[in-house]
Amino acid sequence: MKPRLYRHLDLIIILALAGLCYLLFFHRLGGIGLIGPDEPRYASVAREMYLTGDYITPRLHGIPWFEKPPLMYWFAALGYAMFGINEWGARFPSALGATICVFLVYVCGRRLWDRIAGLLAAVIMASSIGFFAFARAASMDMPLTACLTMALVFFLVGYNDTGPKRRWWFYAFYAALGFGALAKGPVAFALPAFALAGFLVFRGKWSEWRTWHPRGILIGLGIAAPWYLLCTALNGREFINVFIINQNFQRFTSTIHGHDRPFYFYIPVLLLLTFPWTFLLIPTLRRRFGKSEQLMFWWAIVPFAFFSLSGSKLPGYILPMVPPIALLCGKELWQPSSRSFKTAVFIEAGTMAFIGIAFGFFGNMINLDAHVSGLLIAAVTFGIAAALVVVALWLTPSVLAGFNAITMTLLVLAATNFIFPRFDRAETMRPWDQALSDLVPADQVVFLYKPPRWMEYGLQFYRYNNARGIFSPDEMAALIAKEPRVLCIAEDRTLEELTHLANLDLEVVDTIGNQSAFWVWQVK
Repeated sequence: MKPRLYRHLDLIIILALAGLCYLLFFHRLGGIGLIGPDEPRYASVAREMYLTGDYITPRLHGIPWFEKPPLMYWFAALGYAMFGINEWGARFPSALGATICVFLVYVCGRRLWDRIAGLLAAVIMASSIGFFAFARAASMDMPLTACLTMALVFFLVGYNDTGPKRRWWFYAFYAALGFGALAKGPVAFALPAFALAGFLVFRGKWSEWRTWHPRGILIGLGIAAPWYLLCTALNGREFINVFIINQNFQRFTSTIHGHDRPFYFYIPVLLLLTFPWTFLLIPTLRRRFGKSEQLMFWWAIVPFAFFSLSGSKLPGYILPMVPPIALLCGKELWQPSSRSFKTAVFIEAGTMAFIGIAFGFFGNMINLDAHVSGLLIAAVTFGIAAALVVVALWLTPSVLAGFNAITMTLLVLAATNFIFPRFDRAETMRPWDQALSDLVPADQVVFLYKPPRWMEYGLQFYRYNNARGIFSPDEMAALIAKEPRVLCIAEDRTLEELTHLANLDLEVVDTIGNQSAFWVWQVK
């Protein structure tokens, strides 16, 4: 590299990573409506904070709602202030958190090893399917991951620093834990504690913790405690019962929230979260680890083990594994090619070919969504598999970083520009926002007949809470007995039920996807 360019290498890398983050995390971030029940629900809570100015008590439709702490809501409110009350604002905390993770991983790899290893680690993390998927979702998982990544990086830098700044790096580590507790609760203290305990026991140096400035934990408590104390003072025992007992203790020890999964649930989840880099773990784990790498390993393995024992299991719970895995794999890519590396790339190529066969030739059997062409998927994946074989046979490991990053970026661009708009019409309630504005005033309540949760929460967000669910024919009969006529939305399968009810008539006025809007009234 020319000396003039080398002097500006850090700036070039930062600009390249910023561009990658924009394409993977921010490009058309609002290109699809809020998905599932959680996104519109979290977005609604943040909106109520933003509009009411009450940043202490989370509320859903005006009722205190204590399932999650406030950090995501606070940053979503900031997103609303900057970008408007929309999908962009709601997803802003996750995209921002993912970007912070990318740059922190680069900085960490640069300080521990060199610029290129840090760059490779950052690229691996950013282009992992699970990571950029959560970066584009309004959820609590990415803000927690950002806080725990800050904690990991600050700890590693402090641990390897022998100068006067060592103390401050550890103080920053404890502060990050405090912010993590505001992102998702006490688990932000528990996961690092278990990881560091395993690290100490494995090294046989239990007393080493005394050199980590443990009094700094007061900083983390000082950051997190004020909100917990204020919320308890304002809401009393209800906050403790719902958030501490129900949402933390009982969620871990029982299946009352309906997320029961087998103990091996996180094995396929991890494969998907880190894909297409999953199989790089094969050569990575064959290397001898130094102290820093040992800590990264413990930081990655603890969430996997901890949540495998949990009664409730969701994919996002182990998202904090991805940054330390990316650091370990980034160092591996900067090593000479090995037999285990080639094996890993061949397995990746075989996986791509398998995906092509499954989706291209058996799409109907696996319920491939009609919005996606199975034959196109097959052609693309076979091409990727062929290119990976070339990488394994003749090119250096670092080339894999560029190839996978470009492939994943093109995948995101194709999805956001061509596929998501099709899903938007059938899988979100956003299209109804404009359609209903042509039928009724904004403040009129629209009813949903036997809606799944994603329909109910979605329409409540887009209608500013002016939407209600009706879950039985008796409720419908009671409603239309009080009103001359009401506007309802139902899926086609449940709409058929209403046509068989006596003393009721209806008129369909609009249809979007498999849902219809209709006026319904009582027949005398």
